[in-house]
Amino acid sequence: MKSKQNIQSPSIPFSWDSDASEEDVSRIQVANSDLKQPVKFGVFLWWTEQTPSWVHSDDVEIADCLIPSNRVFLRSDCENASDRELGFSKFQYGARWFRGKPALWLEVPHQEIELGDRVEIKSQSGKLKPQIAEVIDILWNRTKRTVEFRLSANEIPMQRRFLVSDLRPAVRLGQHLTVRELRPESNRIMT
Repeated sequence: MKSKQNIQSPSIPFSWDSDASEEDVSRIQVANSDLKQPVKFGVFLWWTEQTPSWVHSDDVEIADCLIPSNRVFLRSDCENASDRELGFSKFQYGARWFRGKPALWLEVPHQEIELGDRVEIKSQSGKLKPQIAEVIDILWNRTKRTVEFRLSANEIPMQRRFLVSDLRPAVRLGQHLTVRELRPESNRIMT
């Protein structure tokens, strides 16, 4: 039987050996609440029958109303540090939101257009009627694996669903621009 040798590389700041001294272990520790996670989009297509442990106990009722569904949620950090420490994220759909963990979460491509945004429907070489509308739903199409948008024009919901390639963000003249509308990377037209 070979004797145990403690061979350590200077580039590795830790050791798998249980008898490693504290000097060999990295002392840098970052709390979960200090890390800012990037904003992501996704859907909850399933729901558990029993009370889920991955939803914050105060938010089970609202989560039960929102999921399962094809709604595309915006996932961001919780404001409360103790919620972040427990691994909870904020899942938002328009003005409604709940705290949960990304269990049963299916991430979808990043969306520049959000609920409530005003958009121009592109004509697509005469295939669509160009007009200004407001986004009232952002939905995931399971069969096509794409994000689709439901719009309303003059507060009347349209039956057709649109793809992001059919739309262009728009702003209104004579009104103050929001922070989202001031972003330089957006390709917005004036209406």
